[in-house]
Amino acid sequence: MNRIPLGKKIPQPKGHDPSVLYPITRKPCEFRLYGYDLWRSYELSWLNNKGKPRVGILEIVYPTQSTCIVESKSLKLYLGGLSYERFDSAKGIEEIIRHDLAHILLPEWILVHIIEQAGFPQMTCRPHPDGICLDNQDIQIPTFQRDPALLSCAQGLSEEALYSDLLKTNCPITGQPDRGSVAICYQGRTIDHEALLKYICSYRDHEGFVEEVCEQIFLDIMERCSPGMLTLRCFYTRRGGIDINPFRSSHPIGPDDIDRARLIRQ
Repeated sequence: MNRIPLGKKIPQPKGHDPSVLYPITRKPCEFRLYGYDLWRSYELSWLNNKGKPRVGILEIVYPTQSTCIVESKSLKLYLGGLSYERFDSAKGIEEIIRHDLAHILLPEWILVHIIEQAGFPQMTCRPHPDGICLDNQDIQIPTFQRDPALLSCAQGLSEEALYSDLLKTNCPITGQPDRGSVAICYQGRTIDHEALLKYICSYRDHEGFVEEVCEQIFLDIMERCSPGMLTLRCFYTRRGGIDINPFRSSHPIGPDDIDRARLIRQ
């Protein structure tokens, strides 16, 4: 496929068709950051050797050092095609997905895991991220266009975990809303909570892929507040059966450090 499928009517494959996967090149970043993107698909299905449908929840994790990200609609089309294929076990479909995504993303590593029906009862979700909720502040929101100048710091040094459930952005291709929570952990100059909430709410009309939005928030905080340590994670609600969870950090993180936390809105 040589055109982005978002916003277009694309026939659903009726089998394994990795050609529908569409890579989007990551934007270059001057700051050395680390992290990963965790995708969770709740509508995965395939056939066993007798043609009986199986279902599971698919988790895909790959690092920010990957050359590309995968476009979400193309992944849905690809997974929809696999629902017509027969596999001996969930491990078989995991290997196919891992191979095909590694081919287009060019990551240092990639994790693919299927939670089968027997594992559903063990899945848990949190009501919200850890830390102090910013959302109860009674404040005036000055703009719905991203404005990093809203960020400011108070006196002193802090080590805090903060979160907001009010993040909302828009897909740059379709204009569809993407909603989620943002969790921030930092050490350094104390970030003004009122200013931070105004800044998060300023993304309401901002257009950007969710991975880029998470990265932009991270970079704006680094530039405006210069924390000694910063981690930032966005928990986006599912759209088309998939939720996306980008994680960015000022310090190295590897495949053994993945946090698979899921929020109740997901």
